[in-house]
Amino acid sequence: MLTMTNTMICHFCHISRSRVLTKCQVVGAKSRIFSRTNSTFLQTIDQSLQLSTTNPLYQGTASLLDSVHSATGLPWWMSIVATTFCVRSLLHVPLMVVAHRGQAKLVNLKPQLDEEFKELSHKLKQAKWVYKMSDKQFLTAAAASRAKLLRQFYMKHNVHPLKGVVVSLTQLPVWILISLTLREFAGRFTNTPREDFLTEGGLWFTNLTLADPTLVLPVSLGLVTLLNIKMGKAMNPAMTSLAQRDIRMEKKVAVTMYLLSIAMVPLAAIQPSCISLYWLTSAVFSSVQNLGFAVPSVRRFLGIPQHAAEPDIHRLFKARS
Repeated sequence: MLTMTNTMICHFCHISRSRVLTKCQVVGAKSRIFSRTNSTFLQTIDQSLQLSTTNPLYQGTASLLDSVHSATGLPWWMSIVATTFCVRSLLHVPLMVVAHRGQAKLVNLKPQLDEEFKELSHKLKQAKWVYKMSDKQFLTAAAASRAKLLRQFYMKHNVHPLKGVVVSLTQLPVWILISLTLREFAGRFTNTPREDFLTEGGLWFTNLTLADPTLVLPVSLGLVTLLNIKMGKAMNPAMTSLAQRDIRMEKKVAVTMYLLSIAMVPLAAIQPSCISLYWLTSAVFSSVQNLGFAVPSVRRFLGIPQHAAEPDIHRLFKARS
C-alpha cells in the first residue's frame, strides 16, 4: 500500500513538473516571439524612416553638418548646437518676421473689416424685408455673403490668418530632415555609426550614438517645450480674432500642446543623445526667439508695425508675479 502511494505521489509530481516545464516553455516561446516581433517592428520603423545616402536632401544636410564641424573644429556636440543656431537664425527667423508683419497688418485692418461687415449686415436686413425672405433663407444668404466679403478682403489687402501658420510649419521639414540625418550619423539605420560620434559627446553624454542615460536631455526638452507654451500664452493677449473665438477649441489646442510637451520626454529618451541635444537646442532657440519678438524695440527694428494685440515681454513678468 505504501509502495503504491509513493508511486502515485511520484507520478503526480512528474505530471506537475511536466506541466510546469510546458508552461515555462510556452512563456519562453511567447517571450521570444514578442522579442522578435518587437525587434522586427522597430526595424520596420527604422527602414521606413531611413534616408538613402544618395538622397540629395540627406547629402545636403550631411554636408552642412560636416562643414560646420570642419570649419569650426568644435567637437560634434558643439557643432550640432552651432548648426542649429545657424539654421534657425538664417532660415526661420526671416520667415517669422514675415509672419509677424502679416499678423500686424491683419490686426490693424480689423476696424476697416468690422465697418464693412456692419454695412453688409444693414444691406442684408434690407434685402430680407424687400424679398420677404424666411429666417432660413436669410441665414444662408448672410453666411455666404460674409464668407465672400472676407475672401475679397483678404485678396485685396494680401493678408490671411493662415499665412502665419504656413510660415511656422516650414520649420517642421527642416527639423525632421536634420533629425533623420543625425540618426543616420548615429548608426541607427545602418548599425555603423561614425567613429567620431562615439567620442565627441560632451559632459555626461560622451557617446552621441547612445541615449542619454541620465535623462537630463529629455526632461530638459519637455520643460523647455512647456516653458515655450506658457510663454506664448502669457505674452500674447487674447487676440480679438476676425472670426468669433471658439473657447472650446482653444482649450483643446492648449491641452494638445501640453500633452505634446509631456510626450517629448519619453520620445527623446529612446533617441540617440545627438538627436535629444538637437531637439533641446532647437527648443531653447525658440524660447530666445519668442523673447526677442516680444521686445517692442526689436519689433520696430525688424519693420513689424505696432498693433494692439502684439506680444509684450512685460506681460510675461506680470504673469509670473
